[in-house]
Amino acid sequence: MRFGVNKRVPWLKFGVVGVIVFFGFLVFRGTFRYFSGEKGTVIPRTPMLSQVKVPERVFRGDLNGKKLVALTFDDGPYSETTPRLLDILKEKGAVATFFELGMRAKDNTEITKRVFEEGHEVGSHTMYHQDLIELSNEAVEGDIKEANAVFEEILGIKPKITRVPYGNSNQFIREHVKTPLIYWSVDTKDWETKDTNKVVEETMKATSDGAIILYHDIYGSTVDAIPIVIDQLRDQGYEFVTVSELAELRGVRLENGEVYTKFEP
Repeated sequence: MRFGVNKRVPWLKFGVVGVIVFFGFLVFRGTFRYFSGEKGTVIPRTPMLSQVKVPERVFRGDLNGKKLVALTFDDGPYSETTPRLLDILKEKGAVATFFELGMRAKDNTEITKRVFEEGHEVGSHTMYHQDLIELSNEAVEGDIKEANAVFEEILGIKPKITRVPYGNSNQFIREHVKTPLIYWSVDTKDWETKDTNKVVEETMKATSDGAIILYHDIYGSTVDAIPIVIDQLRDQGYEFVTVSELAELRGVRLENGEVYTKFEP
């Protein structure tokens, strides 16, 4: 039996074939892209000017022989200031170490995750910021364990370094923290002055190669100081690393219970 369609519309037989070939090509191309791992480019709907761009980190080998510092931030995460600090660090291509309180990490889990996921180091600043030397041994153990449990639940790992509140510790605390204790060599006194210019001044006056610099990311004045600090230190040839990276690059093996204030060349 013959149909009269081709006589009335002579191009249809070629059109049908063309459609079949075209869709066959799309299927083949999609299959190829799937198995080859080829991915398309996703264009964000948010205007590009509002996107924070992430410069590439300096490779570890490029840091050998360079002047290094570790920026450290205590008492966070704080919802009103820490995200802005993270935006600044991302824009500047710098990393830092955050000694977080367990109680604040528990209330700001997404910020803690972001800190970790963006390449920064998360250390414990204990659970409740108590002066541990004023507590009983049982209370010290309980505070440390509770904080570790919070960070392990959020990040999947326990903190590998600790900064005790006020820098106060004794033999019992050093034995039971069961991590290296990280102090500092530069105290910017940002908690006292709450003045951006003074924070920058203190930083630049006291920083030397291998320094661990103490800040608090709960103050807007401190966050305002950080881009200035990064630019000025970079002008002097410094690069920024986490505390653990700084120790490794200086050939120091961190030991549990030991106190570290800086890692000089």
